[in-house]
Amino acid sequence: MKSNLRNYVCGALLCFCATQSGFAQSPGQPAFQSATRNNQLPKKSFSKLSPDLKRLIQKDQRKDVDELSRQSATPKSNGMERLIQLVNGQVIIDITVAGNIDSAKKELISAGAKITGSFGRIISAVMPLSAIDQLERSSQVRFVKPAYRPKHTGTIDNKKNIPVTRIENTAAPSAVKTIYSQGDTAQGSHLARKNSRVNGKGVKVGIMSDSYNVLGGAATGVKNGELPGATNPYKFTKAVEVLNDLESGGSDEGRAMAEIVHDVAPGADLAFSTAFLGEAAFAQGIVELANVGCRVITDDIFYFAEPYFQDGVIAQAIDQVVKRGVTYFSAAGNLWASSYEEKYQKSNKAPFGTLSGTAHNFAKSGRPPVYYQPVEVPVNGVFTIGLQWDDPFFSAGGASAKTDMDIYILDQKGEIISASTTDNIGSGDPIELAGFINETGNTTFYIAILKVSGPDPSRIKYVLFDNGTFVADADVPGQFKSALTGHANSAGAITVAAAGYNNTPAYGSKVPLVQDYSSLGGTQIIFDPRGSKMLPVIRRKPDFTAPDGGNNSFFSGDDIYDKDNYPNFYGTSAAAPHAAGVAALMIEAQKLNTLTPESIRGILKSRTYDMDNPGTPGFDKGFDHKTGTGLIRAELAVADVKFPNRYVNNLSIENICTDNPSKERKWKIINPNSFDVEVRWSVVGFNQTATVKAPPGNYQFATTTGNFRSYSLPNVMLIDWKDNLGYTRIDLAASSANKCGQRFSLWSSGEASTLAPDAMVAEVFPNPSVNTFNISLSLDITKPAELQLISVDGRTLYRNRVAAKGVHRLNATAYKPGIYFLKVTNGDFVKTLKLIKQ
Repeated sequence: MKSNLRNYVCGALLCFCATQSGFAQSPGQPAFQSATRNNQLPKKSFSKLSPDLKRLIQKDQRKDVDELSRQSATPKSNGMERLIQLVNGQVIIDITVAGNIDSAKKELISAGAKITGSFGRIISAVMPLSAIDQLERSSQVRFVKPAYRPKHTGTIDNKKNIPVTRIENTAAPSAVKTIYSQGDTAQGSHLARKNSRVNGKGVKVGIMSDSYNVLGGAATGVKNGELPGATNPYKFTKAVEVLNDLESGGSDEGRAMAEIVHDVAPGADLAFSTAFLGEAAFAQGIVELANVGCRVITDDIFYFAEPYFQDGVIAQAIDQVVKRGVTYFSAAGNLWASSYEEKYQKSNKAPFGTLSGTAHNFAKSGRPPVYYQPVEVPVNGVFTIGLQWDDPFFSAGGASAKTDMDIYILDQKGEIISASTTDNIGSGDPIELAGFINETGNTTFYIAILKVSGPDPSRIKYVLFDNGTFVADADVPGQFKSALTGHANSAGAITVAAAGYNNTPAYGSKVPLVQDYSSLGGTQIIFDPRGSKMLPVIRRKPDFTAPDGGNNSFFSGDDIYDKDNYPNFYGTSAAAPHAAGVAALMIEAQKLNTLTPESIRGILKSRTYDMDNPGTPGFDKGFDHKTGTGLIRAELAVADVKFPNRYVNNLSIENICTDNPSKERKWKIINPNSFDVEVRWSVVGFNQTATVKAPPGNYQFATTTGNFRSYSLPNVMLIDWKDNLGYTRIDLAASSANKCGQRFSLWSSGEASTLAPDAMVAEVFPNPSVNTFNISLSLDITKPAELQLISVDGRTLYRNRVAAKGVHRLNATAYKPGIYFLKVTNGDFVKTLKLIKQ
């Protein structure tokens, strides 16, 4: 049974879901509606500096700057000061460039900035706070904002309110006892390594997160076998290549992710680059990891300012490296469905006076208006909200926002707790960010969204990033929508949801269970990267699910119910590196160096345990926006692409003479290989079958002659076996009393009349092939056969009708290397074959 929406929301968001007490008004209709003019409103700033950055540089630096990140939000601010990254009087910023990028860089460097990265129209930099005012006069700069400390998609400490013990940088035991993630078993990658004899050797995996070794525990991890390096006891001695790391302030979540990749693919080389130095630095870091040879990259963070309805610079960087052959994995996020998305509904309500704009009406059409949407925030909880609407981002593609909107958060008395009033037409980006730390003692607050100037938007969306949740109200549509946004929603990224390792088939669960907090997909993309409006696209995100909650040597806290004392790493941050490790195993197993990111995506999506979205009625068969196509099965995905260590040369079957053909027929399997091959034989139509190990050379056996009434019939013997690619190969022979010794092979001509109906054959050879596949058919000649070539993402590439008997050539020169499917249809006969194009 699925829980009702209210109960599910409360449990899923892991937050305080209180009901309002002592408040007579219905949700959305608070008593202060006629009393809001008493507020002193924040002034609209038309500076090139964001309002919070402007406020920051105006403060007394000797006193306030060092304490700012520890203070709660001050009234009338946007409350985001706590997320501004300040280090020794310098601030990390993202600069949107209106003019020439190179000229802007020169101006920044002259002003004392250190460039951390650039991509598209954004430059990320670390700059002295005292020098930022100089950017007001720059002809190249359009807007400057803080690179707010990004949000992790991991570090879930409480899974369904399980108590945890916080462990910080715990040293491994003195005796070497390597700690492994149970996710390795849950997704079957331990079987993939064993069965396919791979460990990721020759593949480099890049990791992006906050930091790798700020806490100083990497050397211990190497010594205990959790990471590769010179002192690794298992001889994985190539150290992690660190391109960029934080100097301070990191939690080393990147190292925790590296431990997971090393568990799954211990032979893979690893590289790390921090993603915390600005959006453009993140995007540039993706390209740099590809430049140093990473075939696989995974990340676990997102920036609050990433576009919802358009691919921003991080998403564009991902798409760029994917085109170069890099397979990219992104964590889906841990925001469940904590998003509001609805058509904009204008009104004449001006809560703070006409100059401050008119309010969006949250109410369902035909119902009383709701201008203040209630949300619940626990006492001492952190509340962060990001509002966007369907305008393009200048910083993403050069087309600018045309509408200016603001967002306000009010308490139960109608006082403004936090407000974001950026000049969006000036900045060029349709985004407002606001928040606060709830130190009021109350739990109910109200959101107001105002349009200040410009045309009415068609659609608005906000995401609740931290502890807040909705007060469910049937008269307020648009709540509990997709919270999977930003680069995790990019076309190139493979996006990974999370399932607790202990809720998987490997640990006794019949159907894997998705983590409540794993983000719901389905966000529309409305603009192309340049900012041109297009028909909305809803991408199938997440792609699939991987395990989380497994053991880690140091990161996060210990789940007391897993019967050990090691920390457990929860969140989609842990799921993404599990999947990335599997990709490394696949690339090594394939050996041909022709696996594309789309092939890896398609194979992993097809090799899953189906899962359910618990927020919808019934069981969601196949894809859903909560779990994708389900929990990956690494052992099957790796086996699908494994290139043979030894080739299995084709076997054949011959009939041989018998003294009493009316009672007994004799056969000979010819095995030209130097090893045993498992073969299944069957007498077509007579229910005689067995599986045998055919030794090298000839293997003889006898069957009972198949008779019809008192007549001895020609018997057809069919054998099949698998080559090292996992493809079924077949051969057959016909035996009759007067034609002892005659051989009928699949590859030779023969009379169709000698075949029983269930001996119809469709096969392809050679397979794999570089240019041409031969399709051999021996089907019902009274009907045509149809051939349909299908890509791994379901597109029909070729369709043709051919004769039902004979060999047909399929020219594959125009197709990229990878896996394809050939569907053969002949009346009621349907067979699908896997093809490998080298």
